[in-house]
Amino acid sequence: MDADEPHTGRALAHRPSSALTPPPRAPARAAAPAAPTRLTARLQRAHAIADLRRQAARRLPKAVFDFIDGGAEDERTLRDNVEAFDAWMLMPRVGVDVGTRDLSRPILGYPSSLPIMMAPTGLAGFFWPDGEVAGAQAAARAGIPYCLSTNSVGSIEHVAEGAPEGERWFQLYFLRDREWMQALLHRAAAARYRVLCLTVDLAVQGRRERDLRNAFTMPLRPRLSTALDLARRPAWLAGAARSRLGFGNFEVAGSGFTSVAQHVASLFDPSANWDDIARIRDQWRGPMALKGLLHPADAEKAAALGIEAVIVSNHGGRQLDDVPAAIAALPDVAEAVAGRAEIILDGGVRRGTDVIKALALGATACSLGRPFLWGLSAGGSEGVSRAIEIFRSELDNAMTLLGTPALDAITRDHVRARRGGGW
Repeated sequence: MDADEPHTGRALAHRPSSALTPPPRAPARAAAPAAPTRLTARLQRAHAIADLRRQAARRLPKAVFDFIDGGAEDERTLRDNVEAFDAWMLMPRVGVDVGTRDLSRPILGYPSSLPIMMAPTGLAGFFWPDGEVAGAQAAARAGIPYCLSTNSVGSIEHVAEGAPEGERWFQLYFLRDREWMQALLHRAAAARYRVLCLTVDLAVQGRRERDLRNAFTMPLRPRLSTALDLARRPAWLAGAARSRLGFGNFEVAGSGFTSVAQHVASLFDPSANWDDIARIRDQWRGPMALKGLLHPADAEKAAALGIEAVIVSNHGGRQLDDVPAAIAALPDVAEAVAGRAEIILDGGVRRGTDVIKALALGATACSLGRPFLWGLSAGGSEGVSRAIEIFRSELDNAMTLLGTPALDAITRDHVRARRGGGW
């Protein structure tokens, strides 16, 4: 086992509760990217997140790209997450001094330079070598939070060592082995992950039919039908060949080829309930976010438990199909929470104007999942930085034209519901 690979952690499970108190972190900036290269030039030709998606599709094997891009069953929720933003129009105001704009906002006490964060996304290191570290470094350069997934390729400790600066969160699922779950909590606190993000909408893996048709495994198992496609992706193959691929935080569970669905079924606990959530809240001494909420009553329960942030999310349309789009669920959640917790909107965010609509409807910030992975797959840490830069530019431009010099100036009055041809 390499030094940066995870230990079983069971000895850590008996540390005192103070071990779960993560220290405060200040915003940091890592070293600037290297001098312009061919990769830089290509990334600069990406003027929208959709351009990074196309670049990612060209670089990744189809089965790998589909793992990022796909959703559950008929993918209606996947599409609705994006299209539901069209139900809202922006209403500009004029005569406002917008000569300077402030795009910064505190997110759970961290002075983020933008109202966005990097969502926890599994297997980032499968799409680009050391992908979790690359993403965390880009987030640190930009001064925004980065959340590491339980299902990461790089372990908790490896990512902390590779990206020691900036704001790091750790995302946790409920596991059948609660002792192991406790060990992950202690490891995250010891490695200075300040915020815990507990995901509660993965009791069982959603039926992602693209992955089933592609027989997607981790690591990828070549088949005759995919050999030609793999051969046409030499850059990705070269990176995969020099990477140690696996579920970094679960390597003691065994090795070999496994579908993500099998991984979830074997390790994750579908019996977890609100009492279990309350116990985690009591154990973690730093800020905590609860991810995967759509119903306002669930958001109200989270706030009553003292959970500092609720993340309105349907898991990117990758779990239960035919549930509300995240932006459609947001207004009712905001009303239920009534300022008792911060609200992070997760799902379908592709434009700076999407961020503005979410803020106007009650969100504190937005979480980026696929945009982060498309940027990462297109160009590693530099590609993630390009995705952040695109959001920053679009947000700044839209705020100027909307007549809102600061994020706090964005209110419900700046959006109108679109009803057919009028409103």
